[in-house]
Amino acid sequence: MKNKLRHIIKSCLPHGYIVNRKRNCFLDDYDTWKRSGNSNITFDSHCIFDSFVTIDGYGCSGSSAIMDLLREYDTCTVWASKPAYASNTESMNGGIYGEFDLCRHTGGLLYIEHMMKEEAWVNDFWADDAVKNFIQAIYYSDIYQNYPSTRPLFFTFFEHITDQRIKCSMPQLNVWQHRFTGLNDIFTLKKMSKTEYHELCRHFLYSLFNMLFADKISGKTLVLDHIFGDCGDDMSRFEPYLPNIKRIIVTRDVRAVYVHACQNNTEWLAHDSVEAFVKWERKMHYRSKHESDNNNLELQFEDIMLNYDREVAKVEQFLGFTSQHHTAKKTYLNPEISKSNVFSWRDDKLYTTDCDRIKELIPEYCYG
Repeated sequence: MKNKLRHIIKSCLPHGYIVNRKRNCFLDDYDTWKRSGNSNITFDSHCIFDSFVTIDGYGCSGSSAIMDLLREYDTCTVWASKPAYASNTESMNGGIYGEFDLCRHTGGLLYIEHMMKEEAWVNDFWADDAVKNFIQAIYYSDIYQNYPSTRPLFFTFFEHITDQRIKCSMPQLNVWQHRFTGLNDIFTLKKMSKTEYHELCRHFLYSLFNMLFADKISGKTLVLDHIFGDCGDDMSRFEPYLPNIKRIIVTRDVRAVYVHACQNNTEWLAHDSVEAFVKWERKMHYRSKHESDNNNLELQFEDIMLNYDREVAKVEQFLGFTSQHHTAKKTYLNPEISKSNVFSWRDDKLYTTDCDRIKELIPEYCYG
């Protein structure tokens, strides 16, 4: 009866939806590319950008404000979400938006590095899982889906990290992982040193940036949104991937974060109770605690809006810019407009008691 019902439902729905609703077509695309005869790709060893900046935050902490600020400098090319705190919300040149997730997400470059350890290399299940997670992360990424010209780069990287592919008509390993629908083949990881892997990733990223920004570069510093994570780890961990990279971390009064999460039901940010929220924020700030130095600059969202000139000077000194580079000042980040967001959390009296409790428990993460 159950099978008959399933058949009836399938017959009523569009064929394409039934076949492709979960199917990952990365390997189909890869096989087509291999048959094309144009599969001899060499990664670039140099990048059109001289330096890199990643803007990190603790979740709804206002890091978009710094992205908007850096859009105003003729030294910067910005890859990030559309202007969030902008007074001018016209579309940006290039049209490449969003957080850069190819490194930090499960299946991304950092994940594959972790799985390159000896233990994973000799464990067929782990190696197969690693390659399939990579395929999932890439295939469903905005870059792969929206910029088809970049796909040969992903196929080439896939070839570099995969030692063997055993074609199967049915799942053989990790059969419980239904998210791998369409990935029946078995994969093994290629064994390489950390230095070799870092060089591979660096040249892959260079090639990707060179292709995407070949005719869209507006400054020689590429600004990225959360490229390696959410403030965690020392920057020396990431320099082998992108030399000359710096990080700006934006923090915010956690009461504003809490009210925002409650009002918008931000499910990934713990807010079912004050206690759950406080536990989450303590964890985020503890694992991400950094002192400002040559590679890290921590800014307070509220100070950016209320002490604009002082905070902008900090950013310029940190990045080696001057005020002359600030050619579109207050075009995308106008503090006179955006400072209304600073204490807006006070306006919703529904959360006054909760905010008072948060101030008692974690005063060090509150502003004023």
